[in-house]
Amino acid sequence: MNDALVYWVTTSEDEIHYIDAIISAYDGLASVRRDFRLKDGEAQYKIYVAAGMEDEFLEVMERLRQTAKIDRLIRGEPDDADSS
Repeated sequence: MNDALVYWVTTSEDEIHYIDAIISAYDGLASVRRDFRLKDGEAQYKIYVAAGMEDEFLEVMERLRQTAKIDRLIRGEPDDADSS
């Protein structure tokens, strides 16, 4: 995704599948990656958010917190888009 923002979500592998299914229902909103990084002993999964869709993405993630175990949602740094 060109010009996409990167977010990292701290959650479990089971939950990232659920989150991906919901996010995928919103065409063009974001792309959930199954690759992750370990930070402070926690798995953080990468999500690319389409340009201009950040507000809608954050609204969806807030609603998802009611049904999914999302520990943290962190906006990535610009260089996170190049790393996995």
